Amino acid sequence: MTGIPFEFQAADSRGYHGEAVWLVSLLNTGKFDQYLTYIGTNYSDMGYPFYLGLLYYILGENLFVPRLIKALISAYTCLLVYKIARNNFGEETGRMAGIMTMLLPNLIYYCGLHVKETEMLFLVVCFVFIADRLIRSRALGLRDIFLLGLAGASLFFFRTVLAGCMIGSVAMATALTSRRITNRSKRIVLLFFLVVGAFFIASTPISDNINEYLDASDQNLKSQMNNFATREDGKNKLARYGSRSIFLPFMVMAPFPTLINIPDQPNAMMLGGAYFTRNVYAFFVFIGLFALYKRKQLREHILILSVIFSYIFVLASSGFALSERFHLPLVPFLLILASYGISQMNQKNKKYYVPYLILISVIIISWNWFKIAGRS
Repeated sequence: MTGIPFEFQAADSRGYHGEAVWLVSLLNTGKFDQYLTYIGTNYSDMGYPFYLGLLYYILGENLFVPRLIKALISAYTCLLVYKIARNNFGEETGRMAGIMTMLLPNLIYYCGLHVKETEMLFLVVCFVFIADRLIRSRALGLRDIFLLGLAGASLFFFRTVLAGCMIGSVAMATALTSRRITNRSKRIVLLFFLVVGAFFIASTPISDNINEYLDASDQNLKSQMNNFATREDGKNKLARYGSRSIFLPFMVMAPFPTLINIPDQPNAMMLGGAYFTRNVYAFFVFIGLFALYKRKQLREHILILSVIFSYIFVLASSGFALSERFHLPLVPFLLILASYGISQMNQKNKKYYVPYLILISVIIISWNWFKIAGRS
């Protein structure tokens, strides 16, 4: 539809492709040291173009091959989501989670783009699957510990803050998971390996990147909202009022679809229906959370909950609180909770479903009013 093998207004995808082609040329001429100089200590976004460059170097500069691999990776992600849900909530919930992941419009969409989200999501789900298996297994296996470290280290080359959230979530789950799931000796050993990993990260330039994010955390949201309010392309003068306290209550339901015709935003318009599926299945996430609380089972599933809420807090504090692309790492785990919520539906709680849909409709209309009002 665009005349090129990239999406509308392709920016990151063309940049990744161009960097990968450049890397191939450097490898062919024996100048890989130039690439290392170019990267310097900025590791947080080098993982995907480096991966693409290696594929191009081995298989040729063919965009179709990486996208076929994306399809396989995305399919295996669905299988891992099924296994995580099955291990936590049983076979039926696991099957629902796997099927919902397979059919989710957002994940299908990104599977066809030349961006890093599919591979990054695969690493996130792999990391949580291995961590969950370690916490729930009778004995700690060195193979699983090695794979956990490998997946965690790989995430630092895709999104530094996300990797920090994942490692912190595993540490929290190791410390707080119910004794019915794991014993004290296993906790001590796993925490030891996590501490060793933390010291290793602290000895690398990655720690400098983390410190930069922490130092700028107070200003990131404010500066991004001011940017949205003043930029020439798609300016919204009301965006400067966005804050963490406003975004946090909506993070499980967000983002919301754009129902108005905003020029030069075809991708957002095309994903409107995908956003709406998130707005709807969030109801079952709330049902699942309430059921866990009522049954006093929160500590039995603390890993999934800590992954969701730690990343939600970070996202709400950033300038990308309502950016669908930055919400993707949450999606598999929200689908697991939504599947559990569906399994808990009964005559008592299903009466809230239609009122919830009405509430969501009001929120979406208000969101679109906000976008129109901000553009006068």
